[in-house]
Amino acid sequence: MSDAGVGAARLGYEHARELAAREAAHRAHLERLLLLCADTLDDFDRLLGDGPERDGEAYRGSLRRIAERFESALRGEGLEPIGVMGERADPATHHVVEVRPSASAAEDEVVQVLQRGYGHDGRVLRAARVVVAVPDSQRAAGNGRLTGNDMEGERQ
Repeated sequence: MSDAGVGAARLGYEHARELAAREAAHRAHLERLLLLCADTLDDFDRLLGDGPERDGEAYRGSLRRIAERFESALRGEGLEPIGVMGERADPATHHVVEVRPSASAAEDEVVQVLQRGYGHDGRVLRAARVVVAVPDSQRAAGNGRLTGNDMEGERQ
């Protein structure tokens, strides 16, 4: 085999090794996420086994702790929640489901989060579904409901 052929074979081998290492890292990450989900399912199984009959408040507290642990673990994996009351709605990260006239909130201020959104590595996985404020004078026809497209037209 010529020197060029040996070089090409070596390059191909190095590329295959790097690809295998990336795939192994991806597989390990996926398995870690699946085990995280399995741990959460185990928590729910234990909680459901106890049932809410004994103490409803303790049951709700246990649910809250499971959700907080799960969210914390997912944040540790890079999940970024989107959608907080009081922030300004951003079309790139928020889907406006409804607008409400408000004398106290700023225009386009999130006054209710209907469903949190999530991002990862600077990308939006799911936009937050929110209700935003408009000045009281911009009360829309139809019970104050506007779509995000209606709002864009009003701003122009």
